[in-house]
Parts: sequence; structure tokens; C-alpha cells
Amino acid sequence: MTAAEETTVSAVIPAYNEEKTIEAVVKGALSHVDEVLVVDDGSTDDTARIAEEAGAKVLRQQNAGVLKATELGLREATCDIIVTLDADGQHDPSEIPSLIEPILRGGADLVMGIRPELPYLSERILTSLTSIRVPIGDASTGFRAVRREIAREMSLHGACLCGTFVLEAHRHGARVAGVPISIKEREGERRIQTRHLRQFFTVLWDVLRV
Repeated sequence: MTAAEETTVSAVIPAYNEEKTIEAVVKGALSHVDEVLVVDDGSTDDTARIAEEAGAKVLRQQNAGVLKATELGLREATCDIIVTLDADGQHDPSEIPSLIEPILRGGADLVMGIRPELPYLSERILTSLTSIRVPIGDASTGFRAVRREIAREMSLHGACLCGTFVLEAHRHGARVAGVPISIKEREGERRIQTRHLRQFFTVLWDVLRV
């Protein structure tokens, strides 16, 4: 058995009121990883129950946002590589093998899934700002893979994870890479990214101090 074959993978899925999509996401991820952790961010629907019945370990927290949900998932994940993906069905779990491949071959410690296009102007601005320090095609994607030892060193901060996740991993010595991913349309309207205005100043500070 090769080192790559011995490497284990966790999937962390922050979720808030995603009962329509969570089952498919969990089952899809379980085909490619060793454990799935769904962090239920205070959902008021059946997200947690459905995720558990689909085979996920469910962690519960009061509604605190995706940053805190991701932080909890990274802390509780037990495998060598941790993949994060969204619960709304936009990310294709079948692309997990290509996402983790740069880590398995020893070429990266953090891999960001690069979307075909960034839907918000604020995401494009944050990616450009982040790239001043760490060149990356998408600093706002929620589909990423990171070595557990890097994740455990990180202290997530800011209004969200856009830009800051990449910059903090880089500060802890991570080699950062990107791979193309596909995106499916989420059900319902996109959530307005009002937090990106606050995040701009956090990313700017991180760029200046890295």
C-alpha cells in the first residue's frame, strides 16, 4: 500500500437549513472520504436529522455562521486531509479526488477549488487583494482541501473565510495550489454577501502583515 493509499480524508460540511440538499451531499462525499462531519449551524429544519441518517457525524452549534462552523469541523475532524464543501449542493463531491490530488502527490498543503467564474464583484476584489501575497484564482471558494496539521495551527478570523483562510494557511507555511472545479446552481436565491465589506479590511490587514 502506498502512502497516498494510506492517507485518510475527512469532509467537513457547514450547514444551515439545507434539508433539501444535505442528503445528496453527504452520500456523495462518503463515496470519496473516510468520514463526513456536518456542522449544523443552528438549523430550524431537518438538516441535522437527515444528515445523520445519510451517514454523517453531526456536530451542533448555535447559529454562529460559516466561520465558526468550519472552525468546529476542522477541530473535530480526525483524518490526514480535511475537505470542506458547501451543504447547498453547489459543489460536486465526485471532484474530491482531483481536489486532494496535489496534496497526495506532495505538491501542496492547501488546495482551493477554482470556480469557472466568481459571481460577486466583492469576491473578485477579495481574490485580487489576497493574490498580492498568495497568487490564487479563487480566494472565496468553500470547496478546499487542507492538511490537518496546517488546519490545527490556524485561528480563523474575520467576517467570513474569504481570503483570510488562504493567507493564514500561508502564514503557517502551507504551499497553496488551486484546481478547477464545476459549480451547480444553488436552490433558491443567492445569499447577499454583505459581510464582504467588513472582510475587505480584514484581508487588507492580513496582506500587510503576512
